Amino acid sequence: MRTAGRLAGIVSLLVVACPLKVAAAETPLYKELVKKAQAEGEVEYWTSMDEGSANKILKEFSRKFGIKSKAKLWRGPAIHQRTLIEIQSGRKVSADVMDPGRESRQQFLEAGVFEKPPFDYYKVWPDIPKVLNDPSGWALNVNGSSRAIAYNSRTVPPELVPKSWDDCTRPEFKGKVTLDARHKLYPLHWHRREWFLDWVKRMVANGVKVFRGQTEMLQFVVGGAYVMLCGAQPYTVQDLIDQGAKELKIAVPGELLVEIADADFVRKGSPHPHAGQLLVGWLATEGQPYLDKEELRGFPWVKGTFNAKLAEGHKVLLCDPECTLKADEMSREYVRALGLPVTK
Repeated sequence: MRTAGRLAGIVSLLVVACPLKVAAAETPLYKELVKKAQAEGEVEYWTSMDEGSANKILKEFSRKFGIKSKAKLWRGPAIHQRTLIEIQSGRKVSADVMDPGRESRQQFLEAGVFEKPPFDYYKVWPDIPKVLNDPSGWALNVNGSSRAIAYNSRTVPPELVPKSWDDCTRPEFKGKVTLDARHKLYPLHWHRREWFLDWVKRMVANGVKVFRGQTEMLQFVVGGAYVMLCGAQPYTVQDLIDQGAKELKIAVPGELLVEIADADFVRKGSPHPHAGQLLVGWLATEGQPYLDKEELRGFPWVKGTFNAKLAEGHKVLLCDPECTLKADEMSREYVRALGLPVTK
């Protein structure tokens, strides 16, 4: 239902930059979950986050609960499919918690790889925002991936710094704007479908250059070949700024786009299901500052996160898990609007 997606975005306007309450320590189920997780003693997390970053985050989890933890990089549909084939052929895997990504999520669910966690997340953590709940009811999304505009301050004069998404189509920027061939603007598409598809066509008419790969496109912007990337990942932009690309700037054009992502599931047959569920709930709540420090993808309603700072003074449009279920359909519409071939 598109209405629910819009409501999620409206609700987000009210909670941006407000600290996330964590009432879990007051619930009996939280205490029971912690006790059982500590009895299991360890947990292994397969994630799309870089392994080094993920293990730094898990170090804080281990420090708090006394549970051994380790992460393994598990990213991309090809790797996910290989794991699925291995599981179906009888090979055992060591993961307790798995993040299968949007592309592989449904296949893993249908194959019976995951199971319902020991307790209802919302009875353990009553204050977790509902937009984090995966439609299956078995997982929580733990990351907020934002989108904005990256521009070169040497080639974009102050009076032309974009203040709205329509500014990407200004005649002054004809042939000088880049856009990712992969859909990076789901929240705009979800909340403002007709406007968005018209906007993409206007971008094409204005000579937009379509590439694949955020880092590669941003390097073109840094080098001056193009003036901006509309739909940039701010955490990627910030990484390049930290590496010395000081001319690169981030503009939030009235609306910060945030995709609620990385649904974490407990694997069926895991020897540590309680520790796995505790890890997932912790990542979505108390672990957010540590996750944000390493990944810059904390939720915009958690005070002090990178996305909360970007959202200050702006609207936030969310692509919640319901929106994410429509991602493939929206991607096909996006590619058609760009005039590119669509694969079925």
